[in-house]
Amino acid sequence: MQLDSQKSGRHVRWVSTVLAGFTAFGLRAAIAQAQGPAEQNIDVLDDNVQAKLQGRSQHFLPGGLSVEMDAGTSAVGTGWAGYNSASSMPVFNATAEAWIVPRVSLVAGFGSTPQPGTGSLRAQGGARVLILDQGRHGVNAGLAFVYRQDRFTNEGGMLECSAMMSRRWGADMAIANLAYAQDGEGDDHEGEIRLVGVHDLGRGLHVALDNRVRTLLSSSDPHRAQHSNPTLEFNAGPLLAYTVGRFALATEAGVSGQKVDRLRAGVLVLGGMGASF
Repeated sequence: MQLDSQKSGRHVRWVSTVLAGFTAFGLRAAIAQAQGPAEQNIDVLDDNVQAKLQGRSQHFLPGGLSVEMDAGTSAVGTGWAGYNSASSMPVFNATAEAWIVPRVSLVAGFGSTPQPGTGSLRAQGGARVLILDQGRHGVNAGLAFVYRQDRFTNEGGMLECSAMMSRRWGADMAIANLAYAQDGEGDDHEGEIRLVGVHDLGRGLHVALDNRVRTLLSSSDPHRAQHSNPTLEFNAGPLLAYTVGRFALATEAGVSGQKVDRLRAGVLVLGGMGASF
């Protein structure tokens, strides 16, 4: 047990060092961008931001994964509701994101917890930093740091750090999100990978394939089972969205799974709406 704790401690320190380095780089880029001429506040090229707004994927993807920039957008709000039969629980999420400088945004909202018996909606809040943009570097990339109370609600919530990447090829876009998280007590560590493919059909219609897996990396918490924290979660399925200007409606349905004491499979059904300003 002591050896496992030492390994976990080294792992956490290594991840923290890497994330701190990326954060410093991202903030430096954001400050430099903000201090540039006004007409260069947002460096957008045709490859990254279309002249005609097609509906940025922050409008209609649960979790707002895209790190594309949009010169005409300073804030985005989304709301989702549905049901996950694998956990036999309703699912709710609402998020607002506002860009305080061109490459840095603040995120706030709330989400439902996957832990049975822990009740209602819990707060979330954090920041996202854009590090690379497709126009200059061939790919969009950024980091997000979010404090979430919807997970590990009995242990002071959790801190989640994620690296996001996306690439657009005309009407197609691929998105990848890799996240690391630990609870408030520092004795539970989780990882998540999410892969999304999006295709713009035209006339405001979009289809996507959304895939997510979240798993326990390590734990030294002797009471984890009593808190009913899942050790594995996944969902995969298609998404259909319709955007009109700055507004969007979307629905997603697919398979889902959750493991607490044993693995349970089911169906996840979601409906959502979003807007940008």
